[in-house]
Amino acid sequence: MSYQLRQSENLGDNLRRLCRKQLDGAIAIANGDAKTGDTPVHEMRKHLKKARAALRLVRNEIGRGLFREQDRALRDVGRLTSEIRDAEVRLQTVHQLQGITEYHGRNGYGKLEAMLTLELENFVAAFAEWQTQARSAIDHWTLDQFTSRQLCRAVQATYKQARNALATAAANPTAESFHAFRTQAKRLWYQLRILRPINPVVLKALSDDLRSLGDLLGRAHDLDFLGARLRTESGRSKWQREGQKLLGVIEVGQTDLQRSAEDLAEHFFSERPRDFNARLASWLKEWESNPAHSLAEALVT
Repeated sequence: MSYQLRQSENLGDNLRRLCRKQLDGAIAIANGDAKTGDTPVHEMRKHLKKARAALRLVRNEIGRGLFREQDRALRDVGRLTSEIRDAEVRLQTVHQLQGITEYHGRNGYGKLEAMLTLELENFVAAFAEWQTQARSAIDHWTLDQFTSRQLCRAVQATYKQARNALATAAANPTAESFHAFRTQAKRLWYQLRILRPINPVVLKALSDDLRSLGDLLGRAHDLDFLGARLRTESGRSKWQREGQKLLGVIEVGQTDLQRSAEDLAEHFFSERPRDFNARLASWLKEWESNPAHSLAEALVT
């Protein structure tokens, strides 16, 4: 698997490679050079989130200023991909309406089409500019002295942030607080995937737990998203009856999913951050001192 450490590289080169790989993946999808199992925008955003998770591991070493600049760029381009998708949909819809109105002998939407085409071209141009800058920025990372201790402390910080976000969600169980927790837990999930070779069996189990947790909260978030849409239509008669029925189902389902996620999360995050760090450090130390791949690693990778 490409999104994980290699013993043939030092830690700094590993993280630089991982981030570059994810940026290349996002760019390949944007250029139509790679097939995706999901929608292109969704796959691109996954690559960008994985790149941000790797970037966060070197936050202190590359400097706060450079980290903020690159993290903001990755965040903004993730939003830009959504804007490109929405602009394409808008333009495609106008094209469809154009065909209908021309068929009926009416005037088309030439000015609107031109405006939407320009909007899409501006978004695409902004993305192309980002492509030329993204990979070169990684070359400015100063990671020659990056150590296993620094790596473990970075993962510990992510673990602690997710643990704190869980406590906030448990004390104030809103859709927003659970979504914030999900974001932190997913970042930790990506980082543990990077570290998986240092203890394949245990880290696979931990990653699977975080993935299940993310799936539960993702489904709860989708229900909340639909519920919000239905509430905006609650005053319209044709939505009133069916919408109210569905809102009741949504609220029960969302609560059940959040409760299940919270139970799983409380078990996962029961360990203190410094103890979690100590476990990672011991595994990483043993992995670095033993270049031979273990039987367990061969079985699970």
